Amino acid sequence: MATTRVGIIVLSGTLDKVMPAFILGTTAAAMGMEVGMFFSFYGINVLHKEKFKNLKVSPVGNPAMPMPIPMPQILTILPGMVDLSTAMMKKMMANNKVPGIEDLMQQAKDLDIKLFPCNTALQLFGYKKEDLIDGVENPVGASTFLNFVASADKPIVMNF
Repeated sequence: MATTRVGIIVLSGTLDKVMPAFILGTTAAAMGMEVGMFFSFYGINVLHKEKFKNLKVSPVGNPAMPMPIPMPQILTILPGMVDLSTAMMKKMMANNKVPGIEDLMQQAKDLDIKLFPCNTALQLFGYKKEDLIDGVENPVGASTFLNFVASADKPIVMNF
């Protein structure tokens, strides 16, 4: 049987982009595919022991973000709108029994998804491997991650 390997590149540290990355990754792993997730630039915050707890949703430039009342997009830049949007998203997730980021991260580890921290992003933000959650791979460069994906019979790559 051909090896299908899914590579997911997580560049954003916002909740509304990280959630789909983990949902697709855990679904692919549950279907028997080998999955690796590469966390670079702001995505590295998803693996940080403290920062992953405070992922936010930004309504700025996001016209798909449902607001409690109709409002012009320009108002989304007002102070407090990011916190309001994040609270709304988390409430919608809870009301609809959508697992939170901590649950999805644990599922990823349980499904043996390889969580690759980007070495360049660690350097950029001054993080060390010790600053990251347990269960991540050793920091790698882009070429190592791309070789991981490309070595499969059927490579699939997604970007978030």
